[in-house]
Amino acid sequence: MNSAPTDLVIARLAAVERPADLRAAKGYDQFFGFAAISLMLFVPQLKSLTPLLLLVLLVFHCVWRREDIPRLLRASSLYLLLPLFAATSWLWSVDPQASRYYGIQFLITALIGCIVGAGLDRKAAMRGVFLAFAVYAFSSLVFGRSVTWGGGAMGNSAFAGLAQAKNTAGDCGAVGIILSLTVLFDAIEERKPWLALLALVAMGVQAEMLVASRSSGAVLAVGIAVPLFLLWNVSRLFSKPARVVTGVTAILGIATAVLTQHIWLPPLVEQMSRAMGKDSTLTGRTYLWGRAAALIDEKPLLGVGYNAFWRKGNLDAEGLWRYAGITSRSGFNFHSTPTELLVHLGYAGLTLFVMVFVVLSILLLVRTMIRPDAIMIGWCTLLTYEVVRMPFESIGTGPFHYTTSLLAAGLVVSAGWLARGYRPAPLSNRPRRFRGEREPQLHTPRTA
Repeated sequence: MNSAPTDLVIARLAAVERPADLRAAKGYDQFFGFAAISLMLFVPQLKSLTPLLLLVLLVFHCVWRREDIPRLLRASSLYLLLPLFAATSWLWSVDPQASRYYGIQFLITALIGCIVGAGLDRKAAMRGVFLAFAVYAFSSLVFGRSVTWGGGAMGNSAFAGLAQAKNTAGDCGAVGIILSLTVLFDAIEERKPWLALLALVAMGVQAEMLVASRSSGAVLAVGIAVPLFLLWNVSRLFSKPARVVTGVTAILGIATAVLTQHIWLPPLVEQMSRAMGKDSTLTGRTYLWGRAAALIDEKPLLGVGYNAFWRKGNLDAEGLWRYAGITSRSGFNFHSTPTELLVHLGYAGLTLFVMVFVVLSILLLVRTMIRPDAIMIGWCTLLTYEVVRMPFESIGTGPFHYTTSLLAAGLVVSAGWLARGYRPAPLSNRPRRFRGEREPQLHTPRTA
């Protein structure tokens, strides 16, 4: 019997199936997570190439997995209200051109984070992000530098690595530790010894970065987040009712801590600062906050417009740059997320941010409570770390900043959680099954 027609049919079927299989490959998911976050980590080295390369990466993904874009936007719709509000602020901004320009950059950064959180396979995406921070840590160790710092008893220099400031190096070290722990636990469960070893080595380098950077805020935040990561993983041994109780307790505990942070956090930070030789003004932050309070009183509802304050020619901004010794007159903020939001987007922007963050964080905690795994616990831990830092750092709204994308990813990962990862929709020209062949099982994305 001549098998040529049968071979031809099989070849044609393989040719049709191959594009879908290639688009669904988890290797692409890992690459996207690695490439996107790496481009943001190496901004000082890549400079103006970063926005261009990130835009190319975003457009490529939207074309490569075009079938998944509607589902991705639905999963990310609540979070995207924040960058859309920021981009719209040009309508009332004191500098409409700046608000429109940076608002679009914020939206691009947020979309990339949403893809990492809701548009990729969870494990592959997390490993890609982990590898980005691991490469950055090793590169910083080899090619990094130290900067002068009035640290008193802690010495007069601090490690800045490849970053422009020591606090950024400390933050990269702290975030890297959380990601390395997450991948370490996941690799142990998956029985991947080489990945576990890499995570363990990377965590050691990142811990050295954190300590050498002398960043009290990062040390404090990771000191709170890592024990929670371990406790959440221990709770996986409990039955589902016990996990529910643990999850509810965690939600209530975190909410109470956030609402009462003005009572317990300042004394704790003051003790940390004193131990590390810092002054009682938190390195000039109290003066910044005092100036910000006057600006908020002038435009309390909608603020001055997204990124419209820190612009050359604004006398208030020029004075603060001069006070802080920022000769480049760029890359500065109010070192407080609520303050930054109030100045630029007013109480309306702050309310929107709080609403989005609370709703999506609760959804993430509930999902993790019901079906816990190391990856989801890792995202919970990362959000906890960022919450602790928010009173003393501007987080989650910086364009082309890795923290903005990671915050977006952590907030939407539960809304777009895929039980079986991404699968492209069936191609319109895919032939039907032939006699004697089984119908191929096509898995479409499912949201939880």
